[in-house]
Amino acid sequence: MATADVYEVEKLLWQLRKHHDLAERFKQDPDAVLDEYDLDEEQRRMLRDGDYRGILRSGANPYLLYFFALQVGVGRAAYYANVRGEEG
Repeated sequence: MATADVYEVEKLLWQLRKHHDLAERFKQDPDAVLDEYDLDEEQRRMLRDGDYRGILRSGANPYLLYFFALQVGVGRAAYYANVRGEEG
């Protein structure tokens, strides 16, 4: 994923971090929120499925991604296990 391509992912991550109502909407219906952003199918899949390792590998900002995970209810240990590629 090119740097320009990751912009929309980071925009979503930032907005979810700043707007708790958006994060709640994402938890309830991620596809409805993802429809509001210019994301490709792979980006949508990674965000919807919580593929934090894949999102990081695509070039997303680790800080934004970590706080996104916390915002949607993923604990620290589970987040880092996902990033390391460990099965949960």
